[in-house]
Amino acid sequence: MTFDFKKLARGQAISSITDPVALFDALPNKAEGYGYLRAAQKTILDAWSPRRNERDLVIKTNTGAGKTIAGLLILQACIHENMVPALYLVPDPHLQQQVLAEAEHLGLRTVNNPEDSKFISGDSICVTTMQVLINGKSRFGLTNNIRPPLPLRAVVVDDAHAALLLTEEQTNLKISFEHPAYNELLNLFEDELGEQNFNALSDIRDRDPAASTLRIPFWSWYDKRQQVLKILRPYRADEDFMWSWPFVADLLQWCQATINTNAIEITPPCPPIEKILSFAQADRRIYLTATLADDSVLLTHFAANPESVNKTIVPDSAADLGDRLILAPLALNSSINHDDVRAMIRSFAEDYNVVVLVPSHNQAAQWSDVANATVSKAAEISSVVEQLKASHVGVVVIVNRYDGIDLPDTACRVLVIDGLPQAYSGTERRETIALRNSDAMVTRQLQRLEQGMGRAVRSRDDRCVVLLLDPRLVQLISRADVTNRLSPATKAQLDLSHRIAERLDGANIAELQGVIAQVLSGDPGFRELSREALVGVTYGPALLSPSAGHLRCAYDAAVSGQTAEACKHADNAIKAAVKSGDERLAGWLGETLATYQHAVDAVKAQEILNAAINRNPTILRPRGGLSYHRVTVAGEQSRLACTNLLKRFRNGAALLVGVDAVLADLVWDNERTDTTENALGDLAGLLGLVSQRPERDYGRGSDVLWALSNEKFAVIEAKSGSVGEYIAKKDINQLAGSVNWCRAEYGGGISIVPLIMHPSNIVHKSGTPPQDTRVLNRKKLEELKTSVLAYARALAHDDPFCDETKVQKQLREHKLLGTELFSVYSVAAKCQN
Repeated sequence: MTFDFKKLARGQAISSITDPVALFDALPNKAEGYGYLRAAQKTILDAWSPRRNERDLVIKTNTGAGKTIAGLLILQACIHENMVPALYLVPDPHLQQQVLAEAEHLGLRTVNNPEDSKFISGDSICVTTMQVLINGKSRFGLTNNIRPPLPLRAVVVDDAHAALLLTEEQTNLKISFEHPAYNELLNLFEDELGEQNFNALSDIRDRDPAASTLRIPFWSWYDKRQQVLKILRPYRADEDFMWSWPFVADLLQWCQATINTNAIEITPPCPPIEKILSFAQADRRIYLTATLADDSVLLTHFAANPESVNKTIVPDSAADLGDRLILAPLALNSSINHDDVRAMIRSFAEDYNVVVLVPSHNQAAQWSDVANATVSKAAEISSVVEQLKASHVGVVVIVNRYDGIDLPDTACRVLVIDGLPQAYSGTERRETIALRNSDAMVTRQLQRLEQGMGRAVRSRDDRCVVLLLDPRLVQLISRADVTNRLSPATKAQLDLSHRIAERLDGANIAELQGVIAQVLSGDPGFRELSREALVGVTYGPALLSPSAGHLRCAYDAAVSGQTAEACKHADNAIKAAVKSGDERLAGWLGETLATYQHAVDAVKAQEILNAAINRNPTILRPRGGLSYHRVTVAGEQSRLACTNLLKRFRNGAALLVGVDAVLADLVWDNERTDTTENALGDLAGLLGLVSQRPERDYGRGSDVLWALSNEKFAVIEAKSGSVGEYIAKKDINQLAGSVNWCRAEYGGGISIVPLIMHPSNIVHKSGTPPQDTRVLNRKKLEELKTSVLAYARALAHDDPFCDETKVQKQLREHKLLGTELFSVYSVAAKCQN
């Protein structure tokens, strides 16, 4: 006879436990290995219990510290308090399966369908994805849905950083160039776009893939909002519209609308999370994260309570992280190149799994000769990750995915990060350009880098070597002002890695390979050093942008009809950015203030924009345009170069890293044309020349203008996205127009070097190049890069690293003086026979 013990069990005993630590101890059906909570888990659960009624709480733990178990226990405790239904949100289906498996190991009941009656009744936790929560037909409630929203009392958002990105994507309306509404809107705003930048508009019309992204001026967008609605509303049920149209339909007047060759994007000032009524009204919202150093986006994207967010729940120690060595091979020895590193990676891949994170398919192509697999789609990534966990694969290249991937233990022993994610949407590209080098963008880039580096160290017993190959990454982590923008454990490991790198300075590829092999084999000395580096490391305070809360308040006021109040909050956001020293961000936020102000006082809105553009020249130009400001050269080239270098770089090492980063942005890529134009401007400063971007800043003139003196100028058109056999008629005509513009602005007595950056120096027979046109082609660009790098190396070895005499000598030695620069590093344009 089988004895039925369940008949003697008191069914209500466990369900009455509301303390998550006690609940864990009482759960009767935990799997083997789940006998005890980790110290970090107990600490954060104990900290959550007395604060459980605060609406927005952030829980931070290092990767692999068991935050998923903590989140599940919190929700089960909420269920026992009758705070039901309880929802567990993850970024993607891959992580959803991991959470469901973890719940099963704990013996907790779960479902994956939010319409399941067991979820509604509170019998089970629902584990689902952000896409299920945030979409135009969400069962969690949009204001225009016929069915009432599903109830929700408690919600955990896991991997909050990834959830924030998905929130942006899901609430933006993207209209492909193939959709009929694209041309209807382009025609409606053609005149206003032409006033902003006629050449960029022409590129968009010509379907040039390298065309810049333009914002439709907010004043014309607001004034024509009824016409916009008439164009878009008939398509609201289309597959392209139905998932995001409900988020923007009644917010059109406040949205930013951008256009490029690929699409028109309509983006609210803040994600309209208030439209997901269940989430917006939930009593408890808990955000779990390992790498969200900047908590500001929780305020702007989820309308979180800043007071609660500011008091992050963290473990007592931040030292529970695996061993990680972070190195930049190309910065250790200038003779080491990308080919050397790939050969080294091929060698390591014979014994270990290696994962390479790249930002684009172009970058992935550089790894094709060593890659065993290259993946970019979600299903492909999930499949190859499972293979890595199960066996030896070799080298796996993952395109543009820096979060949401778990690569524990042998799944990844070497992680290569070959560039940060690129901004692919028009709105992102425009913001990236506008906030370039600002504190806000540096913080964002650091967070993405830390997310990438965290992929391969998933527990305290794990180990990994991280190799940073992109010079821009090296420059980023070399900045003296990034200390407080990284998690404490990452900062400690980075400090240790810097110490090791100093001892490896000048090491050749074989020596570097030997050191990495020691770490991979579990060298006891490195483990001890790594453990020492983390001793005493604790979590720091939450990092909140002073502008973030004001921006969300401004948006909330605007959508509720209090436009004057919205203007006050937006103005406070600008003042906060100015107070923090981020002038570039303050200028960018001027667009937001002017957008709200236009609905109150159109004249004042233009005045605001006119003032903001002095802080950030990339924003919209005021109605009627701007008066052009001539550039002037106030000194000899060597003196200006010396001044610029000393102002920008604190020592020779920083100089080399910075120059590498500039040269890395001089690329032939139609998705990075703005980056290349910025790099051309930066390069001028490194050489002691004065530069300007007239087309971007004033809507007319050349892409880049270099002043070699007050009487001599280089008029530069950067066609770095061109792939044609010839220089097209429209491109050479553009150069001719820019030459004429320069003469009109600076007078007929000046000397002009017409220069076009293009793979070919042959002008199509239909075009006529300006007299003495020069071409910076692939060969000459590489020669120029080589010389600039040699110039920087020579200066970097001085102590002090830069003086005017030495600069003059090196400029002359490497033929970088303005008098001969173009004759050496460009070729004459030729006409097609």
